[in-house]
This record gives sequence, structure tokens and C-alpha cells, in this order.
Amino acid sequence: MMDVVQRRSRGEDTSGKYLYLAACMCVSKSWKQLAKDDYLWKRLCAQRWPSTCHSQGSSLAIGESRGYHKLFTSFSQKRQRSRPMPAPKLTFDDLEFYVDIWEGTSSVYSAVVNGALVRTQVFNPPAGIWESMQVHLQSQAYKMAVPVSSQFEVCFSEDIHVSLLVRRRDQDRVACIIGKSGFDYVDGPGYRAHAYDYLQISPLYPFVSEIRAWIALLLVDGKCGRMEVFGIELDFTDAANNDNEVLCLLEILDWNLKIQCFFSGFKKSAKVASNSATAEKKWLTTQGFWKRKILLRIPFFRK
Repeated sequence: MMDVVQRRSRGEDTSGKYLYLAACMCVSKSWKQLAKDDYLWKRLCAQRWPSTCHSQGSSLAIGESRGYHKLFTSFSQKRQRSRPMPAPKLTFDDLEFYVDIWEGTSSVYSAVVNGALVRTQVFNPPAGIWESMQVHLQSQAYKMAVPVSSQFEVCFSEDIHVSLLVRRRDQDRVACIIGKSGFDYVDGPGYRAHAYDYLQISPLYPFVSEIRAWIALLLVDGKCGRMEVFGIELDFTDAANNDNEVLCLLEILDWNLKIQCFFSGFKKSAKVASNSATAEKKWLTTQGFWKRKILLRIPFFRK
């Protein structure tokens, strides 16, 4: 039988020979018994993993102890996810997104968006958008669309950057999705500008890293060479491609920052370099001073 498999699968790797041997098992009961013989599977294992046929001291070779048929069929094929992803504990109703976009040092857009309003596509796009944008909006790729309450204009000759925080209302905690990233890639023909940042994952998940959050501005021609933004898209294509996967991903963010600790965290990070007057040092350590700094950095706290 192995000769039949060898002739049929000449020039193929062990995966091809495995398929032919599996096909032999479907011919008849006698062929099935022959095809399950460990001698045949040992030859396949010896070609793919020669070390599995070697013994160490008095112990049996791993193939001898487990059975070469079981060994080869267990590891030769890519295993699909055996269990479905657990249902997330979060819902979009529990979330609030805080979006801030800057042009140079000036805030051009600042909004608090309820998680329930985040949708999988942009509704009611403006008239006059280009065909490439229409194709993008009609695509089936999963993206979270953050509604823009009022359209605004940007000029990419300036430094455009974005920050995005998310708040869990059920626990009153804050996490960072995008710290302060610039729109370094502008897709002119596609009328989109892209920025990304790496997610800050909780220390409870030390082996999860390098997951990027992408944010895109959807553009249409504006006045005087400027571009008008009519939509904002957010996606985690490295790791999440539907609502449940996104919510499970957001659950493992670093949520250690409580709202009431936000200002004190900024205050503690300060370093007063000089030994100035007592009154000045007292002002530098008050929450009022750091609150003013935060209001300049993150405008949504003014609301």
C-alpha cells in the first residue's frame, strides 16, 4: 500500500502523502485496517519529524509510545479554533469614546460619543464624494464608524494628530486607545487619512502585545485647498473583525485609571525642578494647576 501511495504522491510533501493514505482508508474495511498500520505512519513521521523515531536512553521514541498514526494526524493539520469565543461582558452601551483632533496646537474637533452610537458603517454620507469613497463605504469589511456631530476642515500641510480615550461607565474607568498619533499616511485617491497606535494591554495579559488601533478620517474636498471631514472610522484589523471580538479586546485594555484619579495621576507625575517660593510650589501641586493643563491638552474635559 505504501508503494501505491509513493507512486501516486511522487514529488509531493508529507501532507500530500497523508491525503492519499487517508483516501486509501476509504476504499474498504481491509484497506482501512492496512492504512492504519503504524509502520506506514512511521515512514511519514520519519520524513516530517525524524527525531520522533529516536529513543532517548531506556525510554521509547515518542512515536512508539503515542502511536505514529495518532502523532501524525494530531499535528500535521492546522487546528481550527475548537471553542467559540466567549460572550463579552462589555456592551457598547457601557462605553463612551472621547475623540480629540488637533491641527498644530489648535483643537479642530472634540467630542464625547456614546458607545451605542458607534456603528459598522457611515450613514448619510454627503453628496459629491468620489467613486473610490463610495466603494469603500459599500465594502463589507468590518469597521467601527464614529459619528461626526459637525463636519470640520483640516489642512494636511499642518501637523494633524488625534487622541482617543474610552470610558467604562459600569466601572467608571478610563483606558487609552490612541495616545497622540499623527495622520502620517494620507490616501489621496481614496480620500482617507490614517493614524494608528498600539493598544495598552492590561498587565494581566503579558503575552498579548503589538495590537494596533487604526483610525481614519473620511474626507471630501473643502474650500481653499482644505479637506472636509465627514466621518471617522476605527478598527482593530490585527485582532478583531466583529462587534464581539472588539468588545472582548476592549475588556483586556489597561483599565486601572479611575476618573477620580485622573487629575491626581497628572499631579503625581510632576517634578518641580527649582526651589522657588512656597506659594509657587503650592500652586504647582494643586489640582487646579493640573486641571488647567489637562484642559489645554484634552478639550473634552471642558464639557
